[in-house]
Amino acid sequence: MKYRSTLLTLLLVQMSLWSFAQQNIREEVYVHLSSNDLIAGETLHFSVFTRSVATGRLSGLSSLVYIELLDEAGDVVYRTKVYQEEGRAAGDIFLTTDLETGRYQLMAYTRWMKNFESYARQELTIVNPYKVYTSRSMLEPEVALQFFVEGGRLLAQRENVLLICARDQYGEVQPLKAKLLNGAGEKVEDVNFDALGVARVVLKPQLGERYQLAIETKDTFRFVDLPASCDDCAQLHVYEMGEQIRIKISSGEGWSQKVGQLLVVSSQGILLDQQTTLTTETLLVKDQLPQGALVAQLYVDGIKVNERLFWNGQFAHADRGVKTYSSRTKVTEQFELPKGSRVTVSAKKQYGSESPQSMHSGATRNSLVSWPGIASEKWTAPLMDDVMLTSTWDLDTARIDSVRYLPEFNSGIVQGKIEARVGELERFVNVALSFQGADFEIDATATNREGVFFLKYDPSFANNKGVVRILNDPEQRYLIEVYPEFYTQYPAWLAAPLQFDSGRLEQITVRSIANQIENAYFTSVKEPSAQRKFPEVDGMVSYVLDEYTRFSTMRDTFIELVYQVGVSKNENKYYFKMRTADIDYNDKYDVETMVLLDGAFSTAEDILNLSPYLVERIDVMNKRYFMGSVMFDGIISIKTFENDGGDTAPLGAPMDLIEVQPEAQVVGTDGVLDLHKPMMNDLLYWAPLVVTDSTVFEVSFLTSEVKGRYVLQIEGVAPDGASISKSMYFDVK
Repeated sequence: MKYRSTLLTLLLVQMSLWSFAQQNIREEVYVHLSSNDLIAGETLHFSVFTRSVATGRLSGLSSLVYIELLDEAGDVVYRTKVYQEEGRAAGDIFLTTDLETGRYQLMAYTRWMKNFESYARQELTIVNPYKVYTSRSMLEPEVALQFFVEGGRLLAQRENVLLICARDQYGEVQPLKAKLLNGAGEKVEDVNFDALGVARVVLKPQLGERYQLAIETKDTFRFVDLPASCDDCAQLHVYEMGEQIRIKISSGEGWSQKVGQLLVVSSQGILLDQQTTLTTETLLVKDQLPQGALVAQLYVDGIKVNERLFWNGQFAHADRGVKTYSSRTKVTEQFELPKGSRVTVSAKKQYGSESPQSMHSGATRNSLVSWPGIASEKWTAPLMDDVMLTSTWDLDTARIDSVRYLPEFNSGIVQGKIEARVGELERFVNVALSFQGADFEIDATATNREGVFFLKYDPSFANNKGVVRILNDPEQRYLIEVYPEFYTQYPAWLAAPLQFDSGRLEQITVRSIANQIENAYFTSVKEPSAQRKFPEVDGMVSYVLDEYTRFSTMRDTFIELVYQVGVSKNENKYYFKMRTADIDYNDKYDVETMVLLDGAFSTAEDILNLSPYLVERIDVMNKRYFMGSVMFDGIISIKTFENDGGDTAPLGAPMDLIEVQPEAQVVGTDGVLDLHKPMMNDLLYWAPLVVTDSTVFEVSFLTSEVKGRYVLQIEGVAPDGASISKSMYFDVK
């Protein structure tokens, strides 16, 4: 009866979790960095926002975030995990002096996101002044042009909005001069590219006429054909009109009598679905639409022929001016934010080589163009419209039938698969995990029909000495594979070589000296390790060996003290025979005893060969013990003084499990000046996990002795899911 009850409970939990995951089908991550221009010896602080793609609100689906730092070759130089609560997490990476100077990528994702091959990516630069750096040769720029027509097609005899984006092979913006030519080679207009490498052209093409872009090069012109215009097609235009959004459908003569279907879709589903002629306008009220990215789609004859993404939201930026403060003085600023917002606050010196960060940059995730970093105060409605024109609607709102990775809702998950060495796999093979040095951090389960298993662990108590083993398999009939918890590969990345001028080199030298002074006065605060009381197991008896006469061997200790366990007196035989109590006469189950050494599965041989002078206590429970659907013939648990397994390896397949970072702390001064300590920090303030308790949010910190231009930045999410991105600049003199 207990077995059936356990199975029912597990089934209900899985069904509830699956239903929750379906409602929040996709997660996305944004990572706010303390800086993306760093030197070796500094600490990179990061703050994570995990949001539901459907609602924009912070997601409570995943409890762990995976962080990786990759070098230019794509090799992982650092990995970590951070615990997440209600979509918020934070941590740090100390940049050691063995890192090479170069460009790096920081990747962040949840386990659930791996089902969709999704992750967040941030580029950063790390300079190591303690190592010689030889720059790679910069390749001659090869500029590629991308054309984006509003609504998807150039409609003849109608005005069309055409966006042209210029990028080189590194994804960098390239300054271009170009002219638009008609079929006769005559100039229609000059094409001007802005600082983001984008040119917006309004073109009324003639049917059948060929248009070209003439790009000025060093010696001549490069000619690139524009997309051809059509008459048997339609176009979508989206305009803002005060508090309304206008969707205009136009078509050529060839389609003038056709009827289509207009859809307006958000991440939450279909907002509008109506039949329409191909020469009509539809008005939408902004306040009645969700905020964020929306898409208008036109179907003709059941086929999607046009698509136009657009943004519904505000970009109001208050100009606070640039204030000036003296060194070692207090800065206090107030901002208006919705109550209950969850934000990160940073105040960092600007060196001129940083790439701006903003929560709004998440809107570029579906763009077909590599957009450079854009500061929060630079985001405007026209800029966002350019991003929307270059983007595709890459969001499937349909329910999914199956996934490979379950979300780590309230625990970490270890997943893997077992296979039979010979023949077919038996159904429902029992597997278990354990961790050496962790008190009773154990889970056991049965595989599914395909041999796949899911095991849970508490991230606060797990460590990198975990193993997974197959139970009741003395003949070793099975092979076990533990799936890696991190991605195993990422797309190739062509990073532009770093170039240093004399001014930058001098800046790095000064910065390095200041950092060394800061590190010399740094006091490490050891985080207390997570602790919990050893779980109370009904019927467990403890033998603390200091309370008895210590015998010379563990074999003699068991024979003389632990009457619940049978041990052979023959020193060449290693086994434990549990004298199980309260077993029904008809109980013929042949199951193994849970044998633990410092929390990890072990063997009778390792324990009997252990010196008893290393052992603190022996815990024994001689009754049937259930973990979910898995049954054990009692428990034998050995605890050493050092809690290190006595130099023995745990029994099972090792897990390459990364430990979770301790909770992130606020970085910065608390308003109390220490006149005897230098203040050479260029990160004045870093508060990664802030929740606003009123609509007026006050920030306060001290300036340091490092002079220059600083930026105070607030990035976060409002309770309704709206992005928050605010910044102000100030000088320290």
